Amino acid sequence: MEEKRKNTNLEDFVEGINLLTFELGRHPETPLLTPGQEALLTLLNQRRKLPLKEIKSFLHINTFQMSRLLSSVENYIENRRSTPLVRREVSSLDKRQWIVTLSTEGKRVLLEEWKRRKKRVETLLRPLTPQEKDAFMGILNKMVSSMRSK
Repeated sequence: MEEKRKNTNLEDFVEGINLLTFELGRHPETPLLTPGQEALLTLLNQRRKLPLKEIKSFLHINTFQMSRLLSSVENYIENRRSTPLVRREVSSLDKRQWIVTLSTEGKRVLLEEWKRRKKRVETLLRPLTPQEKDAFMGILNKMVSSMRSK
């Protein structure tokens, strides 16, 4: 006998995503960086160096948010000491512009964050079969593609 499927509503998805997020937050490999810090470091890792104006545009943040984010990565606290994850220098082309690059410590912390994320995702995927993982990846790709096309 075929099992009747229920139509999942938006509230079920919201609750399910919230529960998953909560459980991931309880994982022993907690994130080292905030989502904003990770986005900034990832962007700089990909682009090497960028003016502040372009970073704000890529991250869709305002000047105040950029200032706070930059301060948090310039004064990142690790093992009770300040560790700058980025370097800021005046542009040689326009002395009014700041250019931001990823520091060696920033690269190290970003790599550590990716390793921790990988462990969290491994835990998340562990109960799924290979077919379910493939289906899930297809769904994620479809969702990302949909968001990017808007």
